[in-house]
Amino acid sequence: MNTDQLNKLHETLRASIVVAQEFSELLKQEKHKLTSLDRDDVTSLLEQKELLIHQLIAYQGKILQFCQEYKLEPNYSDIRAYLFRTGVKNAEAILQDWTILKNALIKNQALNKTNEAILAELIRRNQIKQTIIQGLGKQADTYTAKGSTAHHSQQGWVEQV
Repeated sequence: MNTDQLNKLHETLRASIVVAQEFSELLKQEKHKLTSLDRDDVTSLLEQKELLIHQLIAYQGKILQFCQEYKLEPNYSDIRAYLFRTGVKNAEAILQDWTILKNALIKNQALNKTNEAILAELIRRNQIKQTIIQGLGKQADTYTAKGSTAHHSQQGWVEQV
C-alpha cells in the first residue's frame, strides 16, 4: 500500500468527521426551530444542509473508492485486518477515526429521524387545522335574532362574515 494513499484515506476520514459534526449541529438547530415558534427559519437551513450532505457524499465516495481499489469491504473489521496485515504505523488512529465517523453518522441518522417525526407531526396538525377551517366554510344553518333562517344560510358561515 502506498503511504500517500493511506494518508489521503486518513485525511478523508478526518474531514468527514468535521462535516458530520457540523451536520449534527445543523440538525440540532433544525430540531430547535421545528419545536419553537420560529419555524419560518427552518427553510433557511435547507441550503446549508444540502451542502453538507453533498460534502459527506463526496467523502464517502473517496472512502469507497479506496476500499474498492484494495478489494476491501467498507467496514471496520476488513479495514482493521488490512491495516494490521500490512503493518501500517498509524493503524490505530485510522481505526479510531473510522469509529468516530461511524458513530457520528449513526447519531446524525437518529437526529434526522427525530426531525422527520417532528415535521410529520406539524404537517398532521396543519392538515387538521385546514380541515376544520374548510368545514367552517360549508353550508350551515344560521338564524336571525327572530329565529328565522337568514337568506345567506346557503353560503356558509365563512362567506357570510
